[in-house]
Amino acid sequence: MSGRYEATIASLRTGAAAFVTLDAGARAHLARRTASAIAAAADRWVDAAVGIKTGGGPLLPEIRAEELATGPVASLRLLLITGRSLDEIARHGTPQPARAPRLLHRDASDAGLVGVEVVPERWIADRAMFPGHSAIVRCAVSGGLDAFERVWREECRQRPRGGGVAAILGAGNVTGLAVADAVSQVFEHGRAAFVKLHPLHEPLLPVFRQALAPLAEAGMIAFAAGGIDVAREAVASAHVSHVHLTGGRAAFDGIVWGPDGHRAGGRPMLDKPISCELGGVTPWIVVPGRYTDAELRAQADLVAASMLNNTSFNCIATKCVVTCRTWDQRSAFLDLVGRRIAAAPVRRAWYPGAAAAWQEITESAAPADGTLPLVFRTGVDRAREPRWLEREWFAPVAVEIPLDAADVEDFCTRASALTRSLPGSLSCSVTLPATLSAHDRQRAEMLVEHLEYGTVAVNTWAALCYAFSSVPWGGFPGGTLADPGSGIGFVHDPLFLPLVHNSIVRGPLLASVPPPWLPWHPCGTALTRGVVDVYAAIARGRSGLWPLVKMLPMVMRSRA
Repeated sequence: MSGRYEATIASLRTGAAAFVTLDAGARAHLARRTASAIAAAADRWVDAAVGIKTGGGPLLPEIRAEELATGPVASLRLLLITGRSLDEIARHGTPQPARAPRLLHRDASDAGLVGVEVVPERWIADRAMFPGHSAIVRCAVSGGLDAFERVWREECRQRPRGGGVAAILGAGNVTGLAVADAVSQVFEHGRAAFVKLHPLHEPLLPVFRQALAPLAEAGMIAFAAGGIDVAREAVASAHVSHVHLTGGRAAFDGIVWGPDGHRAGGRPMLDKPISCELGGVTPWIVVPGRYTDAELRAQADLVAASMLNNTSFNCIATKCVVTCRTWDQRSAFLDLVGRRIAAAPVRRAWYPGAAAAWQEITESAAPADGTLPLVFRTGVDRAREPRWLEREWFAPVAVEIPLDAADVEDFCTRASALTRSLPGSLSCSVTLPATLSAHDRQRAEMLVEHLEYGTVAVNTWAALCYAFSSVPWGGFPGGTLADPGSGIGFVHDPLFLPLVHNSIVRGPLLASVPPPWLPWHPCGTALTRGVVDVYAAIARGRSGLWPLVKMLPMVMRSRA
């Protein structure tokens, strides 16, 4: 074929052929050089992103903090962990997590799950920046730990040498998504990346070319911005061997099945492999029990922030809070969530189609000033108002679904059943009280372990799983072309973990320090910018201790 980008894509194929001949140490060096380039371009990146989301209007401080966290910070962290993993592969054959993998479960057929703890990491200041947090990736295995180690070693050897070119079809809601997806394709699969940015992100083209210059110089990345015409040209190129999409089900069906979407019994138009992340209706389950006032307030803050962040234009924005109707703290909890939402400034509806979606689901007229308030409906009866949970509403709306349950065990059973009926399987959060009896604690932990989501977050928002960068990101395994669910495959697996089942992230019920991503945090922007400096120092071979120390006064102020 001949098109505007065919020569560019052809040159990427040549770059990938050279890249896969590099040893792990050379690839690690390139990852750190790229991290340094991103750190140097961080402020330009955030300036452009803020301009897109404010339209030149008033700047809320939390918007800059959000753009720092989901753009430069997440990308830096992914590259640093990638570089570290590649160095360790060069020396040991596999990355070396802080704790050795352990067998979590094994059945009579010798199949089981192996757990690999990926957070905290000592060398990247996790205990200071994410106190009380942990993350474990669960991998399917047959044959025990020895078999897992053999498969993992082979994965580290083979996967990064895939070669070819990946067409990255980026989403328009978060500016860091396409960059992180490209980094994953380059370093985890050895594929060069042709990155098609969403039209909203066209102002970021010169920024990304600067920030990813080391990869461009290596012939491993190129950028374009545009709509479906650019996507179709990239996907159709004979030089493209893989497609990765972040977006919605309609976009997926259009790429895979054609303009008319999925046709029963038909053959897909796409003739090459595709991986994707498609979102869904994200639940937050609050297990009933006795919480202190401070615990209740802290968890309510996290729930409210998960709805407010990025004007709720996130694939993992909480859309469904699941409670027990007879829980005696339910009213107090919902009141705390409602107060935070009511106190938050109303933001501009910058995402295309958001106002129409908001009007359709709320059955109200959108404000004439171009903003959209967050609507949080409590006490919703799903049987009477099914529309709230039938699909992912990409607008600032959410509901509370109270379940009728006799006790904790009954609630967990009913909550699990509800999640299985919701569209999507990307992520789920669960709040667990510290005062449960041994029996109820065991039942609640069974709920956590058996939720069919790519990531399950306990006492924190599942977005943290994405921010950690070492937690593989994607829907629960089982997606197909005909029914992709929340996606096919995982991205952001810099430890090259094989046969990923899902991940469980845990945070403190009551954090010692409020997380800087809370929209009302007094130092959110400064602290998040400080993390850029920490990661930039680590990319240069330093410890990052001095920029970390400089953040202490702001941390103390946030505790006051």
